[in-house]
Amino acid sequence: MNQSHSEILHILPGGGFSSEVKALAKSLGYSRFEFYDDGIHSLKNTAEIPAQAVAVIAAGSSQLRYKILNALPSSLQFPSLIHQSALIMDPDSTQIGKGTLIAAASVCTTNIRIGNFVVINLHCSIGHGCTIEDFASLMPGVRLSGEVTIKGGAYLGSNAVVLPNLTIGENATVGAGAVVTKDVPANTTVVGVPAKQIPSARGII
Repeated sequence: MNQSHSEILHILPGGGFSSEVKALAKSLGYSRFEFYDDGIHSLKNTAEIPAQAVAVIAAGSSQLRYKILNALPSSLQFPSLIHQSALIMDPDSTQIGKGTLIAAASVCTTNIRIGNFVVINLHCSIGHGCTIEDFASLMPGVRLSGEVTIKGGAYLGSNAVVLPNLTIGENATVGAGAVVTKDVPANTTVVGVPAKQIPSARGII
């Protein structure tokens, strides 16, 4: 049976992904919500969020989550939300930081370390021994083989595949459907099968 949460969950920013996060939170027993943005579209301005609020940053972009967090009071509480259908195969060997979102039907196997404010979207699979650092973003269907490291702020597009023992560098972008067969340097963009580096296209993949 779901635990019931009496407090309001403050969701920011507003948008399509925020509705998915609301649905995730509802599955975990949250029933009261406030949405925040820049004050347009009938949403509350982020400056109005109470200092002691329980909040979730519902942005798919790694950089946007980081920017939003730095504009918020440090006193906010950021629970991690893990959908009931997500499978954490070995909770005793899995570490999950604060503010992280794990969506429906994702699977984490064993000896996995997941940082703060990570997004693991629908139907992702995380192999044994993987490390996913703060603010990384895995879009729907991402597949990480064993012993993969995703550095902070990296963004992996839908259905990207990373082969074993590889590292995706800090703030790197892996395009949708790419198959990564070698390490990806920081601040670069790779696409294709096998994935090859192109000039940065962050935000359009």
